[in-house]
Amino acid sequence: MSKFKIIWLIVFLIISQSSFAQQVAELKGKIVTASNEPIEGASITFREIKQGAKADQDGNFTIKGIPFGIYQINISAVGYKTLQRKFRINQEHEILREIQLTAKNNGLEEVKINGKTAGKKIKDSGFNVNVIETKQYANTNSDVNQILNRSTGVKIREQGGLGSKYSFSLNGLSGNNIKFFIDGVPIESFGSGMSLNNMPVNIAERIEVYKGVVPAHLGSDALGGAINIVTNRDYKKSLDVSYSIGSFNTHRAALSAGYKHPKNGLMVNLNSYYNFSNNNYLMKTNPKAGVYILAPVDASRFDTLQSARRFHDDYRSFMTQVEVGVSNKKWADIAVLGLTYNDVYDQQQTAATQERVLGQVFSKNHTLTPSLRYRKDKLFFENLSATVYANYSRGENVITDTSSRTYYFWNGLPTEYSPTAGELNSYKSIIHQKINNSFSQLNLNYKLAAQHLINFNYNLNTNKRENYNEIDPYNDFYNITNQIIRTNAGLNYQQFLWKEKINNSFFIKEYGLSGKTNTSEKTSKNYLGYGAVTNIRFGSSYGIKLSYEHAYQLPSFTQLFGDGLNIMPNEKLRPANSDNYNLNLYYITAFGNHRLNFDASTYYRNVKDYIISKMYDTPQGQKQLAENEGGVKVNGVDFEIKYGYKSDFMAVFNMSYYNAVDRERFDNNNREKITYKNRTPNEPWLFGNLDISYGRNNLFDKKDNRIQLNYYLQFINNYSLSWSKLAEKSTKDYIPAQWLHNIAATYSFNNNQYNITIEGKNLTDQIAYDIFKQQRPGRSVYLKLRYLIQSTH
Repeated sequence: MSKFKIIWLIVFLIISQSSFAQQVAELKGKIVTASNEPIEGASITFREIKQGAKADQDGNFTIKGIPFGIYQINISAVGYKTLQRKFRINQEHEILREIQLTAKNNGLEEVKINGKTAGKKIKDSGFNVNVIETKQYANTNSDVNQILNRSTGVKIREQGGLGSKYSFSLNGLSGNNIKFFIDGVPIESFGSGMSLNNMPVNIAERIEVYKGVVPAHLGSDALGGAINIVTNRDYKKSLDVSYSIGSFNTHRAALSAGYKHPKNGLMVNLNSYYNFSNNNYLMKTNPKAGVYILAPVDASRFDTLQSARRFHDDYRSFMTQVEVGVSNKKWADIAVLGLTYNDVYDQQQTAATQERVLGQVFSKNHTLTPSLRYRKDKLFFENLSATVYANYSRGENVITDTSSRTYYFWNGLPTEYSPTAGELNSYKSIIHQKINNSFSQLNLNYKLAAQHLINFNYNLNTNKRENYNEIDPYNDFYNITNQIIRTNAGLNYQQFLWKEKINNSFFIKEYGLSGKTNTSEKTSKNYLGYGAVTNIRFGSSYGIKLSYEHAYQLPSFTQLFGDGLNIMPNEKLRPANSDNYNLNLYYITAFGNHRLNFDASTYYRNVKDYIISKMYDTPQGQKQLAENEGGVKVNGVDFEIKYGYKSDFMAVFNMSYYNAVDRERFDNNNREKITYKNRTPNEPWLFGNLDISYGRNNLFDKKDNRIQLNYYLQFINNYSLSWSKLAEKSTKDYIPAQWLHNIAATYSFNNNQYNITIEGKNLTDQIAYDIFKQQRPGRSVYLKLRYLIQSTH
């Protein structure tokens, strides 16, 4: 059989013409690429009859009830040339051998296929993981956080608008229990200006969400899970430019470009983005939630305002990353030097809660990060491959608090004048934080045999911060040097059994933490984690996953030493550890032009020395402090149903429920704790998403254009800001249930090269609250323009 053609089926006529007309057949086959990789979602249709099918994750398809006869079959997939062949069916069971499709030269479509292939391999592992293909969201105004917030088990809560601080929750564990990576590198190593809530989705090819159990190659102390953002890079030619404008004077621009010389292998990659917003949305009085916007009438009286506009919440961020290197050399498959610069300006409108209004506090920071990236297959040995990454970031964060006012009101009026006071503290300050981080990573992969792989990972991460007050530089209270060193080593063994129907991984991890401050001696401790995962496929469409990990979460730099704004330091904080269990069931099927995916999970987390952020009243208002709880048990379930019809319609519905409770019954005085069996505070425990999209190609009698419509609904059940039994729904410590509606419409033409999107968020203008009952933006509208070229040839 020719490598790029479908074989003509030749069958023998064994029954008469009269019976032939009455009999039906079952047609089976497999669709693959030129390199024999299965093409999931490939379409098989007939010109003469309304029957067809979609290939499953293994490229297989089955079509039943086909009357005997002569037909023209069309086999197509996004990014591949369509095959059209005539053949005769005259026996009950027809089998098409492997059908190879030839890739188009259209780079955009090929990228989509390649991303799915990589995502499929990750989904086939035993890890409980969501793989989000970002191509469908690239034309929206969303950042990475907003896309993640649609994923099963994920809840992201922000303190305000664009660029605000946020809390990330995954299967009931939140904050620093979850770790974030860009191409396997911890995001924190790039400086504070690199954040998921200012990173446009355009620069990501896919997002991997690992729940509870994290693969050893990511090499980090992730107690509850990890997020890995895989970026678009190393293309032969690519250019992705976008600009959006919208409510609250919001402007967002992004540029991603790459070039690889076909002969000498010289390559250049560029990623850059810019964000700006006044974030001047309305703050509203809401008696149902116990929220009142107060302003003084005179020295002794206050009035309740129905609404007031935020007046000191500007945010601006800029990031540029340039990489230059070579590829396809004898000594390196990839060798790249990079330089990343980010700069952030952030006004502070509130302290830890919106009850304390700030009017002049702001921060500025910048970070410069040179880096090295190297990859080589067949290093020394045929079956050994290596990846090396290293960077060093140097930055400075400046927090200015010199207003001479204690605080402000929502109408913009300040309190009394105090010449020596600031808003965050009772004294003026311009705090300089000089931050130096270094990160290095080694990944080795060795193939023992066709079905047996070994991976070794080692990470070394150092963080150092020096503080001083520009206004009072000789005050030793500010002159503090903090430093911590983290090490992570992981060893993973992976095996494939029973014709790859069983995929197992076994791993161990070693965590090291050492630290030093001006007020304490250097300390060093090590911890051991371990785990195992398995994926058992009972057929081509359904299976079960089991996973377990004894995991650790080391205290973060900010938890140990504070942030100089709203988070107080706690150098006595201990690492948290947890036994994490996951059970995952999945089912995938296709019938005709229809596709159905079902995924359900249940999980259990037994956490000791749980690190939780609490609110404390200080003379400068409420501030956060991280503390250890004796232990917390978390269990829950989540599920997702996905239905698709052709390439036109897609509906995704998911729900997540979890129960995180204090499991420590007695305190240090042997008295039963009032929080025993209470849900953890400030954490939503029931939420869901509905995402519906509909698109049509070739409108208005024109080719290569498409209209895409999307509706997105987000639901969050009510929850308490304090331990569940200590809060009443009628008080300000309770957050009411929320239903948020969003829509988007995109028109693409010239084969997706030009794209125009109009998007509306929170259409009903619901008063929505998030972390510590900070009000989020109301109704908003955005317009986005995008130009795209990508090619792997």
